[in-house]
Amino acid sequence: MSGKPGIIPMLVLRGRSPIRKEYSNRALSEFSKELRERGFESIYIVDRDGIEKNRPQLDIVQSLSDDFTILYEGGPRSSANIIDMIIAGAEVAYLGTSTLSSLDEIELAHALTENLGLKIDWDDGVIGYGDGIEGRGLEDLLREAVDFGATDIVVPSAIIDRSILAIPEEIIQLRALYSGDPQRLPDNPRIGSVIIDYQEIPEGTK
Repeated sequence: MSGKPGIIPMLVLRGRSPIRKEYSNRALSEFSKELRERGFESIYIVDRDGIEKNRPQLDIVQSLSDDFTILYEGGPRSSANIIDMIIAGAEVAYLGTSTLSSLDEIELAHALTENLGLKIDWDDGVIGYGDGIEGRGLEDLLREAVDFGATDIVVPSAIIDRSILAIPEEIIQLRALYSGDPQRLPDNPRIGSVIIDYQEIPEGTK
């Protein structure tokens, strides 16, 4: 029996302005139709406008949530932002280490909803400047995050081997952001799913 994880297509949102919509209703409809015809049921949305400018595109989340389970990384700074994302239609809203104001926000968010996850931002170490995040080692950070209620974790594929060793057994979902060959996915039972840019997923891959 293969241990290869399932694939979740990733959509990156970037570039909205007051006079320009990045995705028209028609474009979203065509995108949704394409992925549904290929058999995908979930989408991981990376909202760069939310992460970098604190202007999340929740209308797109709402539009796509009718057709897919939405895993949404929109750059919430605090636990209160998580609720807005869940109301918009996200099944799971991710707190990213690079934008999180404090590790305590995980515990506060978990008190409001169980539909939250943690995204590990990484560049030769954990990226994060909030209280309890800056300067933390991966294993130490993950264990405290689990204690605070995070059981759905996204890590970049560059550290997947290291993170598997570090992640406690209490983690329910371990997802890998993958940038390699989709035909050579990591074969590890701890990885529940692999997230790949939808444009990089070969035809016929599910």
